[in-house]
Amino acid sequence: MNIRRILDIAWRVLSRAVMIAVLLVYLVPVAWMYSSSMRSNGELLLDPLGLPERISFANYVTAWQMADLGRHFLISISITAIATVIVIFCSTLAAYGFSRLDFAGRKGLYAFFLFGLILPVQSFLVGMFIMFRQVGLLNTIWSVILPTSAVALPLAVLLAKNYFDSLPSSLEESAHLEGAGTFAIYRLIILPLAAPIVVTIITFTVINVWNEFMIPFVMVQTAAKRPLTTSLYVFSTKYSANYALTLAALTMIVTPMFFIYLVFQSQIQRGITAGAVKN
Repeated sequence: MNIRRILDIAWRVLSRAVMIAVLLVYLVPVAWMYSSSMRSNGELLLDPLGLPERISFANYVTAWQMADLGRHFLISISITAIATVIVIFCSTLAAYGFSRLDFAGRKGLYAFFLFGLILPVQSFLVGMFIMFRQVGLLNTIWSVILPTSAVALPLAVLLAKNYFDSLPSSLEESAHLEGAGTFAIYRLIILPLAAPIVVTIITFTVINVWNEFMIPFVMVQTAAKRPLTTSLYVFSTKYSANYALTLAALTMIVTPMFFIYLVFQSQIQRGITAGAVKN
């Protein structure tokens, strides 16, 4: 066996070992969260790393009732659904314009959109708070929906434009010859072909909006109107000594996002990789 072959085998073993180690760094805390959420608080304090003596869902029932999670689930679902619709509509329209239309200032406007990828939320949070207070939207779900939609748009536009650039223009040219307008081509030809990237954008947007904490924490102060992330923060502060209840509430909040990502994982990969191939 030559040296090159030995080095190749050693590199593959090392790379897989590193990947497994990184995977464990992410999976072990999640597994601990699920396991600990089914233990009593006494068990958790006496043996934090132990396994539950018996499977019990009592913590979930108690946390659901005490934190009023049903109400906050509906609020988070409403915010996430509306924000996702806004992002899909606006991002695909903008990306189609940047990809297919030739107009003055196109490159500059596209660069302006991409600037949002590096702009932290904290940099515009105070100004946004004052603006929403002046227009009377503060402490409503719209004070969360509009900013989270805006934050999600730059990545969505980038992904959609890259995907549209990879689509052949022959179908659009044929549609133009048949008399179809720009919006009709976008709606009837481009969007059906863009299903993989639309699913990718939906998944990213749902996960990001659902998990957003800073914006709803600043914009919504009424307890009954808070989404899940901020209501969990208040609940964990109020019951800071009861770790089992907090972990049960956290488990119920993050599980839907795990499920969504696992279900649409293959579509996400297809959507991203398809946009990287030019036809």
